[in-house]
Amino acid sequence: MSMYFYDETDDWPEYQIIKDDIRRLEKEYVGIREELQETESSFEAHPDDKDLKDKLDGLKNKLKEIENRLEESSGLYR
Repeated sequence: MSMYFYDETDDWPEYQIIKDDIRRLEKEYVGIREELQETESSFEAHPDDKDLKDKLDGLKNKLKEIENRLEESSGLYR
């Protein structure tokens, strides 16, 4: 038996599910962050493009949702 709680949790399926969810959310976060940077660059070149503005707003909302979900999932694992 280990003296640290987290050393014991590696065998627990509940914690594995949470860890997998966190990894998935992190990958999704990175992908959206990259897409957001590309969209911001395009928007700077074409500031009058309404479609780019809508896409930019949508990506920022998705990013915020993922950040909130990551915070909730990380709180469960800690």
